[in-house]
Amino acid sequence: MRLKVAAFLALAAGFWLPQLQAGVNVASTRVIYQSKDKEANLGLSNSGDDVPYLVQSWVSPFDNKDQSADEFIITPPLFRLDANNQNILRIIATDTQKLPGDKESLFLLNVKAIPAKSADQQNKNVLQIALKTTIKLFYRPANLQGTLPEAVEKLQWRVDNGKLSVHNPSGFNVVVSELLINNSASKDMPDVIRPGSTVTTGTPLKNSDTLVLSYINEYGSTVKAEPVTPH
Repeated sequence: MRLKVAAFLALAAGFWLPQLQAGVNVASTRVIYQSKDKEANLGLSNSGDDVPYLVQSWVSPFDNKDQSADEFIITPPLFRLDANNQNILRIIATDTQKLPGDKESLFLLNVKAIPAKSADQQNKNVLQIALKTTIKLFYRPANLQGTLPEAVEKLQWRVDNGKLSVHNPSGFNVVVSELLINNSASKDMPDVIRPGSTVTTGTPLKNSDTLVLSYINEYGSTVKAEPVTPH
């Protein structure tokens, strides 16, 4: 039996238009939901020539990607995206009263695309693979003070029993792209330094070391912060 796999790998989240499958594009690598707004939007497009897709979308907690988050709904949650067409996902906050008002809450926005069979596949045994892309969804309360660049500047880098430790006293999530220690990349930094959290790694560190953090800004671009030394 001859199987044809009608799927392509998703591009990394750092690219501006990460592809779900051939022809299906997501317009951003992150969504920032301002609490004062009624909704946030995410654009999708199918630039393929002839293959429609069934698109399903939902929000999940950052720490439990297999669950659905009660705080948000997405409309339309399920729809057909024809070739050379676009659509807008509307993310609507429905139950955010219990979310903190002094720091960002972090969620995951999931988009899954299932390709339809093309005309030449109708009479063949075809394995259709649905691939999912996941981007970060930041819920930002109106009372949050400061900015993301200021939050990066306020990160407290420390030597803890000879190991690297960092504390984030701000209300912003700092998404890590890379950390250089004396021009060598650290291998065990987390993806995100959460608000109010302290991360202790296994990376050896001395007070004389130079640290350079590259982080992802609100537009999905990588920004290199100024060099610092641990306290």
